[in-house]
Amino acid sequence: MQRMFMRRVVLALLLMLAATALTFWLVTAAPGNVAALIAERAAGAGADGEMIAKIADDLGLNDPLPVRYARWLGDALTGDFGVSLRTGKPMAEEFAERIPMTLALLTGGGVLALVLSLAMGIAGAASNGGIVDRLLHGMALIGASTPNFFVAAMLVIVFSVWLGMVPTFGVSGLTSWLLPWITIALFPASVLARVVRVNLQDTMSRPFATTGFAKGLTRRAVLLREALPNIAIPYMTTFGAQFTLMIIGAIVVERVFGLNGVGAFFIEAIRFRDFIGMQATLTLFVVFFVSINLLVDLLAMLADPRLRRPKKA
Repeated sequence: MQRMFMRRVVLALLLMLAATALTFWLVTAAPGNVAALIAERAAGAGADGEMIAKIADDLGLNDPLPVRYARWLGDALTGDFGVSLRTGKPMAEEFAERIPMTLALLTGGGVLALVLSLAMGIAGAASNGGIVDRLLHGMALIGASTPNFFVAAMLVIVFSVWLGMVPTFGVSGLTSWLLPWITIALFPASVLARVVRVNLQDTMSRPFATTGFAKGLTRRAVLLREALPNIAIPYMTTFGAQFTLMIIGAIVVERVFGLNGVGAFFIEAIRFRDFIGMQATLTLFVVFFVSINLLVDLLAMLADPRLRRPKKA
């Protein structure tokens, strides 16, 4: 088992390496001259070709791309992601200020998605084709089909503008997190609710569930005691995938609700052509995606002995 764990970790590291190389190439291939941008912001209209050439030489922008990537990767491994062209601050400082905000958004949204999906899925399975099941199915379809920005706008109009129940911008207490959490949790909760409902329906038709009914257990008892534990692995893997995708939703949610997180910084970096900030933020996203999927993969292997068995040739 230890060998399989190490193999997954090594594969994850290789995936991170490949992803960072690809993002580095994409960012450097984007239109614009980093040296010219730096010179323009430093000297304004006084920037000339000689100054731009000197900056490019000092930054090593004339070196071959593999050399530049190797130098950037070496610095990144020590925590040095460069200095943001937009703010003039080291990216390590920007991340230290913004990551806690994004983590709070993702953690709250993830917990809410977990609770809502299990509640909706179990209630739908208990109803089994009844009016509650159909109603929850419709709600899940709407939730999975509605864009984050539209959900955010509707929540702000109803609960902030019309009812005045919660703030609309920034962080001023626990209530200010409610609308961002609901917005970012709606899509994954809807998808996960259908995963729970479909897998419970499939599990309830298996022999061990039939045995439970033969013992005189009620449908609810069989559902909770026998069926629910058996959907842990598919639910866990789907939850991990949806949780990683929430970082994309965070880019929109942070902008709408004025949260000073990593997603909002990424949008500003794109707008101001902050190539250093873009590269650092994309690298952070890659590490987040791969790390969460690796963690879920390892937890699934611990929970299910079948996944720990080596595959036969």
